[in-house]
Amino acid sequence: MPRAAASPADSIGQWSLTQRSLHGLLSAYVRFYQGARWEPSTIPAEGAAILACNHVSVLDPLLLVASNTRVVSFLVAQEYYDNPWMRRLLEQTYSIPVRRDRRDVRALLQARRILEEGRVLGIFPEGGIQRSEIQKGVAWLVRESGAPVVPAHVGSVNQASSDLQTWLRRQHPLLRYGVPLHFHRDADAAEVLGATMSAIATLA
Repeated sequence: MPRAAASPADSIGQWSLTQRSLHGLLSAYVRFYQGARWEPSTIPAEGAAILACNHVSVLDPLLLVASNTRVVSFLVAQEYYDNPWMRRLLEQTYSIPVRRDRRDVRALLQARRILEEGRVLGIFPEGGIQRSEIQKGVAWLVRESGAPVVPAHVGSVNQASSDLQTWLRRQHPLLRYGVPLHFHRDADAAEVLGATMSAIATLA
């Protein structure tokens, strides 16, 4: 009889040795090399949550991961998953590859499953670094899951001409968290998006 697949880890007490080691290395990099500062995370200690943050550089997800003791699974552009080394790292957070050239329904369904399992989903509503068009995926996920939205804002950092240059440049980023937002599952998409982006902006 085949062995049942292990449930994905969530809180730090459930992490594998690999996950603990990577989290430690990542935390050391952003805190000591980048000189990053962050406020205490407002993500609930348990249960589903949508972590919504502005997106200014490739450092943003690293800061969000380092500042939390729960696994944050992200919707990640497919091109990062196409890199074998990046894929190995992303798989440790159960992140989801998403195609940005079209509406990726498969990725959204996987994201909904993460929330159904009572875990944390990280999402950048702008859909990409320093983009102005707000994606509607957050509103759909709120309607489908009823999960609270935790706003976060990254400041004092900029994207260089390449990801490597951004990782090497010391910028002293600042990460701030806001109060979780609770929406009715029938809330209008415009209401959800407007309130979420406003909450992120107030943290700047």
